[in-house]
Amino acid sequence: MSWRRKRQGIEMLQKIYSKFIDQKSKEIFKSRLLFSLTGDYSEICKIVSGTDQAAEIRHKISFSKDRHVFLWGTGFWGDHLIKSFPDIKWQGYVDNSPRESQKNGMPVYDPQEFLKIYSGQPIFIATAFYHEEIHHQLLSYGIGEDKIINAGKLMVDLFDSQYFDLPFLPHAEDEVFVDAGCFDGLTVRNFIKWSGGKYREIISFEPDAVCLEKCRAVLKDVENLTLENMGLWSSKGVLSFHATGNSDSQIAEEGETRITTGMLDEIAGDRRITFIKMDIEGAEKEALMGAQNIIRNQKPKLAISIYHKKEDIWELPALLLEMNPEYQFYLRHYSLREAETVLYAV
Repeated sequence: MSWRRKRQGIEMLQKIYSKFIDQKSKEIFKSRLLFSLTGDYSEICKIVSGTDQAAEIRHKISFSKDRHVFLWGTGFWGDHLIKSFPDIKWQGYVDNSPRESQKNGMPVYDPQEFLKIYSGQPIFIATAFYHEEIHHQLLSYGIGEDKIINAGKLMVDLFDSQYFDLPFLPHAEDEVFVDAGCFDGLTVRNFIKWSGGKYREIISFEPDAVCLEKCRAVLKDVENLTLENMGLWSSKGVLSFHATGNSDSQIAEEGETRITTGMLDEIAGDRRITFIKMDIEGAEKEALMGAQNIIRNQKPKLAISIYHKKEDIWELPALLLEMNPEYQFYLRHYSLREAETVLYAV
């Protein structure tokens, strides 16, 4: 790489950095950038530590004289908690159906074994799926509420708050909202709540057929909603797609099925788009390129996932500033691991 290109790259990073409105966004950008360049997970730990949920976790642990902590659940959520909170003294796992006696160098107990050795340490509920049932189970064992850290609920609450929690996002009564990656319909519901039901139209895109049917079922009562069974891209066509029926579905060369793609510029027609959200598993750059006329001429509010690819953290802001240099940015993080970082452009 020539010195001129290096200098241009540095200048672009400086320009992006200057566009972040608040210090929190700047700190997330620096850590996210360093994580992309070095793979140093301590940068993700810094981002996670800045969430209210991490502060609540540390507050609860601070009341324990013995900082040793158990994890209830042996799934991947527990693995992420261990990585994101390396300073916590993890003592072991508990699982209702343990498949192994050890994990990550720590013992795995079934509930009865655990109760025999338990002596009042904090317990992390390390699953986002059955956290309420496990919470009730722990209470039934006589374990005090002050000893239970429902990390599962904290993770769900944090995830569910994304896209609409910023007080800096202005709302108009004629909102036309584009939901790229409808998945389970939750974002549409949250948009309606955020807008107070005052909007003109919602246009949702979901290329996964299984997810689309789920969305149709849960959103059947929503007015002025268009559900499109296609993916957004930089061109109209047909692409290979890996369909999983969950949030991992994505455009992929080795995909076992084919989907139709389209450009938002063409699909929107003469609509005035006011808000675009994208969480489309790495296709964000291509989809933004297919919406460049809208971005240039209408300057909609944007909430764009910026973590699927390492280069997203600099390529997506640079692309948006090329399309419309008037944008200013916020960054927020919505998980206790490396996923769910959102770039807001206003």
